[in-house]
Amino acid sequence: MNTDIFTDPIFIAVAAVLLIIVIWFLVYYFKHRNEVKTVEQTYSKEKESLVEKYESEQEEERLEHKKEMSTLNEKYHNDTTLLDNKLSSLHQFTVDKGEYLTDLSLIQLKDKLVKDEKIRETDMIILSNIYLPSRNYTNTRKIDHLVLTRTGIYMIDSKYWSGHILHGINENQFESVPYVESFFDLLELDKQKEQTLIFEKADSENVSVNHYNGIIDETKVTAEKLKNKFKLQYDIVPIIYFNPKDNGNYSITNYSEDPSIRVLVGQEDLEAFFLKYVFHGRFQYTVKDLDEIANALIDQSL
Repeated sequence: MNTDIFTDPIFIAVAAVLLIIVIWFLVYYFKHRNEVKTVEQTYSKEKESLVEKYESEQEEERLEHKKEMSTLNEKYHNDTTLLDNKLSSLHQFTVDKGEYLTDLSLIQLKDKLVKDEKIRETDMIILSNIYLPSRNYTNTRKIDHLVLTRTGIYMIDSKYWSGHILHGINENQFESVPYVESFFDLLELDKQKEQTLIFEKADSENVSVNHYNGIIDETKVTAEKLKNKFKLQYDIVPIIYFNPKDNGNYSITNYSEDPSIRVLVGQEDLEAFFLKYVFHGRFQYTVKDLDEIANALIDQSL
């Protein structure tokens, strides 16, 4: 007997079970989908909250760091300004009038050479009041002026004197200048070594006599020590510069026979020396070399 499949009790039972399963699945799906959305929303909110908190903390740290850096920069500026003022005061205190005038003459000379386009600004560096330290503090040497050029380095020992100067005199001149021997005896000077005597009017009735022993030797030794300390390839040229005090009454006679040291008198002589000899020689240093030497000298002098 043929039976319609849709009226078969077994089919109806199976269909009912499948329908129940589908309905249960749909109910379960929609129910858990809402839960998943709820979890996702919760997670999203927590994530946003954490991001906002992190950004807020980072901004606070950035502002705090900025504030701290601003405070440190202000302190650094104040400290360096104070130090610069102290160094400037110390520099002015330790430089006498004669050294100042010599420094001014060198600066004016450089400005003139640059203006006339004979040199570039970087071809000449002028340093004043430089100290050459020694392991023994008492042997620290002071250098009045140091002129660094591409054709050489020149160390200037500046003497700001008035009166009548006999430079580099010794027993070889006693015959031509007989009165000097008595001062050698009075001052117990070595007659074989070159000496520098200065005769200056003390008042209307008296004349003072000063002597400066070993100026030449000391200047040459300092130049040699400076060369060795910085391991320079070329010799430093030592110069003794007599800068007449206030352009007053003075005279100088140079008896020195030492060819290794220059003796210059007055601003015109100083300018003539640099114009004639300094900027017409063979290059010994580059601009970079001069900068490195100058920076090293400044660093070791502080």
